[in-house]
Amino acid sequence: MRKGKLHAGYVCAIIAILTVLLVACSKNEDGGGGGSGSSSSSGGGGGGGGSGTAPTPNFSATPTTTDQSTPVNFTDLSTGSPTSWQWDFENDGTFDSTLQNPTHTYTTPGVYNVAMIASNASGSSSVVKNSYVTVTAPPGTANIDADSNRDGSITSADDANEDTWNATQGAVFYFNLDDDDSNNVGDYNDTTSTGSDNLDLASVIVRQYPYPPTGGSVQVNVSTAAQGRVRVFKNSGGSWSSVYSAGASFSLSTTEIAAGDIELGIEARDRVSPSWDGRVTLTLEVKDSGSAVVASDAVILRSAPPLYSTNLWVAEQYNLVNVGNGTYGNGALRTEMQSVCTAGGFTYLEAPGGSYSNDRWLQDSSEFAVVQLPSSSGPRRVIDHDTQLARWRPCDDFCEDYHMGPNFDFFARFSTNQSSHNYGGNFEVVPPHTGKPYGRVMNGGGNGVLIGTSTTVNSHMVQAYRDFFDAAQIQTHFEITSEWLAVGHVDEFTMFIPAPNTSRGWVCLIASPDRAYQVLQATANAGYGSATVFAGRSLGSYQTTVSTILGNSALATLNNEVQTRIDQARTQIKNATGLTDADFIEFPVLFEDVGGNEMAAYNPGDVNLVCLPSTNNTVYLVIPDPEGPDISGVDQWQLDITNQLNALDTTGQPYDIRFVNVFYSYHYLLGEAHCGSNFVRTAPADDWWNK
Repeated sequence: MRKGKLHAGYVCAIIAILTVLLVACSKNEDGGGGGSGSSSSSGGGGGGGGSGTAPTPNFSATPTTTDQSTPVNFTDLSTGSPTSWQWDFENDGTFDSTLQNPTHTYTTPGVYNVAMIASNASGSSSVVKNSYVTVTAPPGTANIDADSNRDGSITSADDANEDTWNATQGAVFYFNLDDDDSNNVGDYNDTTSTGSDNLDLASVIVRQYPYPPTGGSVQVNVSTAAQGRVRVFKNSGGSWSSVYSAGASFSLSTTEIAAGDIELGIEARDRVSPSWDGRVTLTLEVKDSGSAVVASDAVILRSAPPLYSTNLWVAEQYNLVNVGNGTYGNGALRTEMQSVCTAGGFTYLEAPGGSYSNDRWLQDSSEFAVVQLPSSSGPRRVIDHDTQLARWRPCDDFCEDYHMGPNFDFFARFSTNQSSHNYGGNFEVVPPHTGKPYGRVMNGGGNGVLIGTSTTVNSHMVQAYRDFFDAAQIQTHFEITSEWLAVGHVDEFTMFIPAPNTSRGWVCLIASPDRAYQVLQATANAGYGSATVFAGRSLGSYQTTVSTILGNSALATLNNEVQTRIDQARTQIKNATGLTDADFIEFPVLFEDVGGNEMAAYNPGDVNLVCLPSTNNTVYLVIPDPEGPDISGVDQWQLDITNQLNALDTTGQPYDIRFVNVFYSYHYLLGEAHCGSNFVRTAPADDWWNK
């Protein structure tokens, strides 16, 4: 209530009365009884006649025990016909009201003496009721909110089950790896947040708590596994600054929470792993002066995982490194891919080889993905993502150099292991299948023996990456045998492509020495044993004939064993995904020993192709030219591949099949077209958090 002023006629009398009141209060003359009081009177004031009687003051209050949120109603019970009143509700010697029957709301807990002066023309009298009103802090409701229903805004609808994370409930936040301030450092390192980077913070609101306990505190606890792995910012007038980066909790001001809502923003600062599943629970606690919790609330959030692209995703951008036009140059692939990008509406991005020591193996350095977040302005917010792999070669920096920026983040490698099993060619994503709406990560490795020997090989993608895929939970990994290869990559003998004319909508291409020999034998049986294979490939003495290949018993023995290993991998894929034999298409590929009983493709590995679905519904397939037996200008391996593919597309979703020369530019160097390419793709229009 607003403080009243004493009118001038009573000044001298009031000074005397207040002196009496203050003495009475300090000495507690009434022993503190709630209903007891003391009174004093002063005659001859006011009207100056002195012939009447001053009032006898008295009052009551309802309630006399209350909390800060409930007003107290005072009722005048004085006798002697008072005509004016002065009330001191808060025991501070200052009048709070001059009404006869006032209402007063206490703002601070405590036990209060209440004094009243009743006056008429004959004089004034006072009464003090000691320890009359007891005020406590209201019980209050602690409330911390996040976008638990994932609609991009925070409302009362988010309160339901906000401390549970499942397919329909639980907030999402972001590992802030993009670079909105263009300083070539992931924004998760920043201790302040400004501008567009504020969009990368998941909003968390601590609701107003009007009456925090006197001497109390407000604390937000961070769940154990997330401690030090998240950062929390506080918005103060549009300026966001860090209030948490490590430890078990952080504090908020009782003054701030009493005044209104407090807006926080949270980001992840670490990747998921076996020790942290990306979830964080923030528990708000309001405590009294003795540190006892008087109110609490909790909310859970989960860090959005990267969703790695499959060959079914529509392509946006094609990337490669220009290594020139010489014998080992990739001019043929560059020319073909520029044509494809023009036809398909893709962006063509070519990096200068001189910037990367002519390291051409762009697929091996990283893997593209997207991160999806809830949004209030659309179905979802999409951030492009690139995971750098543990390769440690020159063009590993390509994606950071060309892509990292606002809404395109970069996840730096997190292992020093340099095994080729860590490369991107050993990282393929099986398209969606039963129980895996975003597919699964497939990589190669194993504990087998080298072909033609008893030498045991124990080789796998480094555990830290496999753990990461599994901890993210969406695209868990599985391994197929590839330790028998010189390079050891799954894309040397498997590839998944769209197949519109099939019930599943996609197939697994798989290398087949048996099929390569079948085509060769059919060619010989037709009288073309002298047909040239690898025509003109004198460097490396590759040019040969059908009959020569068929007569090479050592090569046949080796490829029989390779076929056994590929069949083993095929079974592993079937067991992991539920595919059947009908879901596999065999491409003709032979293998050879390139030293140390380690295998690589003998003919350009046609399975190692570039697959680019487009917005015009055409699927562009750029296939390494296998350079098989030539009969009247028709490559019989090409013909076999084309005939099989023609059964898989439709008029509405056709293939555009192109064979490209990569013999010396990639194949001779133990790679193929896919090994030298990388892709940014468009994610499906759905939400991982509902799966």
